[in-house]
Amino acid sequence: MKSPTERLNEVKNDENRKAVEPPATLGAKLKALGPGMMVAGAFIGTGTITTSIVAGTENGYTLLWASVTFAVILVIVLQEMVARLALATGQTLATLIREKFGLWLSILAVLAIFGGNTVYTVGNLNGVALTTSHLPGPPLMWVATVSLIYWFLLMVGKFRVLEKAVSALVLVMSAVFLIDMFASKPDFSRVAEGLLIPQFSASQLLLVTGLIGTTVVPYNLYLHSSAIIERGWHRNSQGFLSTARLDTIIPIFLGGLVTMSVGVVAASILHPRFLDGTLTIESAADMSAALEPVLGPAAYIFFNIGLFAAAVSSMPMAALSAAYVTTESFGMRSNLNAPGFRAVFSFVVWVPVAIFAVSKASPIATIIAAQSINGMLLPITAVIILVFVNQRSTMGTLRNGTLLNVATGAAVLFVCVLGGMNIINALTSV
Repeated sequence: MKSPTERLNEVKNDENRKAVEPPATLGAKLKALGPGMMVAGAFIGTGTITTSIVAGTENGYTLLWASVTFAVILVIVLQEMVARLALATGQTLATLIREKFGLWLSILAVLAIFGGNTVYTVGNLNGVALTTSHLPGPPLMWVATVSLIYWFLLMVGKFRVLEKAVSALVLVMSAVFLIDMFASKPDFSRVAEGLLIPQFSASQLLLVTGLIGTTVVPYNLYLHSSAIIERGWHRNSQGFLSTARLDTIIPIFLGGLVTMSVGVVAASILHPRFLDGTLTIESAADMSAALEPVLGPAAYIFFNIGLFAAAVSSMPMAALSAAYVTTESFGMRSNLNAPGFRAVFSFVVWVPVAIFAVSKASPIATIIAAQSINGMLLPITAVIILVFVNQRSTMGTLRNGTLLNVATGAAVLFVCVLGGMNIINALTSV
């Protein structure tokens, strides 16, 4: 005879299965996309656009392998592992790190993500200021207005509303930047070469690490696991496995298209002018201004729409991920209505607005430096995830296979080498 506790657990399990039924058809799975869209919306921000512009303008098509091919494959592999980790354990990455490795590593993650997300948000605010510069009123007014709107969405506490809004922005970005790419009439044979043949020099190390760091963002690994738990997919881990994988691959592929499109436009139009010394790119504003006479007013408008969507989609995700990591790392309530959670995301929303209001410096160097720091912090997080997904006691049947371990290990080793070389370069240049 079963005990009352066992019967209660059975009732709860039945309720969970009824509450969260996995989609059965491809169409239903596509409608269920969400956590992955938040990941794509987070990494396609002003920083990504700026870093891709600089890479394409200064180096042509040669670094597309880093910004698109390598980065997209790596982020799909890592985010898929994080998704499986959340499905198998019913816990977020931040919670698992605190429980398995202790508070010191959690504090390191919180500090890194707090600092990085604040810098990213300042960069995104510059993107908002640029794209609203032709509208009435000072840039600060539009920056504050946009910040107020997405802060309000966070305060309302409707996770699915925020998820759908970011998904729509990702689709808008993909469409408008693809239009600009085809309008620039690139040499697609050289595009293919840049995507498939890795090449870079020692002087490009920081930029290459930044290109990878702008896509494979450590805070997205935390955000993704939290978003899957919010959806309740962990209640039926086997049933939602294929949906979670599709939700990872499609949005990140769309994000890769955005990165590629921006890099290709910069390489095909701005790189020749950079070589002959008639153009210097200091910000996305320079690229926007340089595109108008070549592509015409329509493409110029599309570029600005895409840049605005990139900035706006990334800002709430930066605030949200910082709140999740902080609250989960310290064992606090981690939902949109919890006071501590709200305090953290409010900080990441409004402190960058204050910095934007008083700072007159060009954001480009800071953005690329922040992306490069991400690239150097990434190996630590990736190794931790690899440890988790190889534990049978943690993952059960969702544990990593040998082939995936080899592929991920090789990719992480490459990123470790890049990060190490950057540190050596920084120390020897002092």
